[in-house]
Amino acid sequence: MSRGLVLLDKPAGMTSHDVVSRLRRIYGEKRIGHAGTLDPGATGLLVLAVGNVTRLLDHFQGKTKKYSGDVVFGIETDSYDSDGTVVSSSDVPSLDAAMLGESIRAMTGEISQMPPVVSAIKVKGKKLYDYHRSNLAVEIKPRPVRIDSISYSITSQANVIHIEVICGPGTYIRSIAHDLGAALGVGAHLGNLRRLESGSFTVGEATPLEEVTPATTLSPASAFRDFKVVGLNEAQAARAREGSRVVLPDQENDELLAFDASAGPFLNWDQLIGLYRRDHGDTFRAGIILPAIN
Repeated sequence: MSRGLVLLDKPAGMTSHDVVSRLRRIYGEKRIGHAGTLDPGATGLLVLAVGNVTRLLDHFQGKTKKYSGDVVFGIETDSYDSDGTVVSSSDVPSLDAAMLGESIRAMTGEISQMPPVVSAIKVKGKKLYDYHRSNLAVEIKPRPVRIDSISYSITSQANVIHIEVICGPGTYIRSIAHDLGAALGVGAHLGNLRRLESGSFTVGEATPLEEVTPATTLSPASAFRDFKVVGLNEAQAARAREGSRVVLPDQENDELLAFDASAGPFLNWDQLIGLYRRDHGDTFRAGIILPAIN
């Protein structure tokens, strides 16, 4: 039975669900899921879990992501990207570097971002793109997101800049493009999108879809390389295996991978106990107990 991680370089033209369906056929395994959706037109890194490792997917969702893409000024679409319907167009004077830089600075940090109406966010149990397709009005509220940095460079194409964005989960790069166009008063959309990084995983490590086989699966232990690993003594390990809270002084990280140090050095999967999250102070509670995925 296969289990582990697949780092895949998603091609354009497929939904993330399409990729999952393809892998289910390749592996003969229903339990396959992905961490972080990519739009159909987007390419790049898609982190997938196979087998019981899918139980860990929630712990990948909060990792920092890095993207690249092109912002096309002068054309606004309903989806905020090139797959949508053009809703307005305008002439674009030479881009004002000072205004562009000021607009980008205003979008970085902890901000409120309005998601695209053509998106999978649910309102009253229904996805926004379903409201859009049915021409139904719905109130869309801004959401808190974290944008660590946005860098840009001028391209050889008129009215197009290339951007690289480092951000937290739930950030829409399409909305960044749309908001930049609004700030400059000319409208804009995202011409393309590529995910470069998710946590410490990079697209350089990813395998093209047509080359994926069960042999390309990374070991389950690779799922934990973004977590701090801490060893527990015999008493702590006994409490942890029961799912009880454990006290771990002097830990800076809020999420930890615990293993049974009393059984020897951390060398194998069987010693892993679980992922623990800070409850309060030096006390940590179980996020997930790992024997369930062994």
